[in-house]
Amino acid sequence: MAEAGAEDFDVIVLGGGGAGMSAAIHAADAGKRVALLEAGDRLGGSTALAGGVFYAAGTRAQRELGIKDSADAMYLDILGLNGDTVFKPALRRLCDEAAGAMEWLTSLGVEFPATRLSSPNGRSVPRSHEPVGFGMRIAECLDTALSQRPVDVVRRARAEKILLSETGNVRGVLVDGEPITCRAVVIATGGFGGDPAWVERMLPKARRPGSWVWHVGNKDNRGDGLRLAEECGAQIQGVDSGLLLATPNFHHDLEVLGPDWALVVNLNGERFTREDGAYWEIAEALEAQLDSRAFVIFDRTMFEGAKPHPRVLEALAAGVITVSWVPRMFEEQLAKGRIIEAASIEELSRVTGLPAKSLADTIARYNDAAHAGQDRQFGKGAASLKPIETPPFYAVEVRPAILTVTGGGVRVDAATRVCSASGQAIPGLFAAGETVGSLYGRHYAGTGYAIASSITFGRVAGQEAAAVCGR
Repeated sequence: MAEAGAEDFDVIVLGGGGAGMSAAIHAADAGKRVALLEAGDRLGGSTALAGGVFYAAGTRAQRELGIKDSADAMYLDILGLNGDTVFKPALRRLCDEAAGAMEWLTSLGVEFPATRLSSPNGRSVPRSHEPVGFGMRIAECLDTALSQRPVDVVRRARAEKILLSETGNVRGVLVDGEPITCRAVVIATGGFGGDPAWVERMLPKARRPGSWVWHVGNKDNRGDGLRLAEECGAQIQGVDSGLLLATPNFHHDLEVLGPDWALVVNLNGERFTREDGAYWEIAEALEAQLDSRAFVIFDRTMFEGAKPHPRVLEALAAGVITVSWVPRMFEEQLAKGRIIEAASIEELSRVTGLPAKSLADTIARYNDAAHAGQDRQFGKGAASLKPIETPPFYAVEVRPAILTVTGGGVRVDAATRVCSASGQAIPGLFAAGETVGSLYGRHYAGTGYAIASSITFGRVAGQEAAAVCGR
């Protein structure tokens, strides 16, 4: 190891989103000389664009509401969902430290009121903690904390290469053709949603929705971290690990909650999921359908009475999202031909190409369930069961096409050390956030999991990177 002070910095963090800022803060708090390089014009990354919900167990909010939960339960739930598609030691550390990471955010000024705690899917243990001010508030508090520490922050600086010594140890990064030396590098450059080549390689399932697919994350998330790590010998893992949300493709904006009051059928004219289920559950069920396509079916009464879901009203007021499933948007999209209108169910089946008998039978069974107030097929809540009876009738095609979180990425161990295919850690190289491919798994764990893993492993990466620098 070089003599103290021989390098420009002890730790260089690449990326100024939630994971990167968390890493830089903790490395600086450990007394290290830290630089943070951000490719964009401002800090915040995809964290600032997100809802900011934090998935954790054993939290203060849970205890306040008398909810019994633990890191062990969280670990077993996620493991049961994803099995070998996650790296167990890394998942274990995330579950153990997520509550502490959320408490740390609270100490920085982020509020997670118990009244905003919810179950990820309405059925499992409430672990989704929504902050006041959403992801933007988390980014603001991290930015403020960062500004209070002696960290050199450089914007519009995109790393071109990670420099290694002859023995394979990290020795710096190359920026604008100039080397900046250090003892450790934390890669926190986000995912790859902004780069079509990486999407093609890592998300084959995105080919099925075709031209509809678009990325809702930070535009600078172009797979830089994956490329930089792979050039150092790192393993890239997690093919088809990522979240594609269902959308009618009316406009390019984040739409988390669809029309729970309508009926959704596949190309066979059959139901395949509960329409009031969790957004990721609906998306994954849609992915499994023929051509990853489906139609939302509703009638004139629903058309005229559609309202935004209560859970999106604050986000809507804050300008975080827009909505598709409201009468004003229906009228606009009807004029553009993106909503199909028909005087009868038979005509609707003809125009959509859905099998006439199958669609008619599905709607009849659904109407029976609505009148009875009980959905025996999928368990949809009675409040969302609305009969489809008043003409004209409408159909809107939906596909899983909003690329939100790219779960594939760099292989890391429980200490966030970047690993080769053999499992050997690359000395001095760490990764956190959406760049990582060891934590996400094939199935999304629940609302807030992406933010929780970014902040929690950002902290771990900063601490571990500082530790390898010595005194």
